[in-house]
Amino acid sequence: MVDREDKTASAEAPAAPSTINRSPSAAPRDPLHGVTLERVVTHLQAEYGWDELARRIPVKCFQSNPSVTSSLKLLRKEGWAREHVEGEYVRLVQRENANPLIEALKTGTLTDEVQAPSQTKTHEALGWALRHSVAESDLLALLGRVQDVNFWPGTSTLPLLNLAIDRDAPPTFIRALLQAGALPDDPRYWLPLLHSVDVEGQAYRDGRRAPRTDVLDLLVARGAKPGQADRRGVTAREIATAYGLRVVLNRLEQLGA
Repeated sequence: MVDREDKTASAEAPAAPSTINRSPSAAPRDPLHGVTLERVVTHLQAEYGWDELARRIPVKCFQSNPSVTSSLKLLRKEGWAREHVEGEYVRLVQRENANPLIEALKTGTLTDEVQAPSQTKTHEALGWALRHSVAESDLLALLGRVQDVNFWPGTSTLPLLNLAIDRDAPPTFIRALLQAGALPDDPRYWLPLLHSVDVEGQAYRDGRRAPRTDVLDLLVARGAKPGQADRRGVTAREIATAYGLRVVLNRLEQLGA
């Protein structure tokens, strides 16, 4: 991965489920009731990424070559570590359920009648939806509730456009985000065009899919400069070269970068 500030790690493939032992009399509102340990770990990783998860819970399985599989192995052996992980999950779920939009997304009951008390809560819900791979229809429904797509709440680690790129959101959603006024050259985190090339490189490196240029093209069509460098002088061409992204390099050459 090309070095950048505040990198978000990609999720590992989940391991076989491991059910948390809970008393049959556990209250239905207990966030851990009926939840597997695998689900706890994957939900926390999707929300925080490995780096932030390791900061919150400094255990070896999150700090060194983290994966869901290795985490499950350690947490099944170390009761104290499992207790910390479950506690972090409970706190996260309680925060999520305090946002009516997130609660509706989790229960599949998002309708026009469900309202958030503030734009910050609306942004938080859309960010949550991007981090947890919610259906595109729900992403677009939430986007329609956002008044300022460039607003960056203090509770979010990334501006909305960067988050959509980082979580490999559907290009149709990114197009809608740009049409709603998202800044294609927003410098507050990492230039979105460079960010998009890095995401393509990660997908290619990990064998998840072939590289594509649709997000790059959307950004350029909205005014992003294909040859622009970030604060350290890094360009999209340099990132594409580092990953061996021939299709991206060809497209950048066509764009004059």
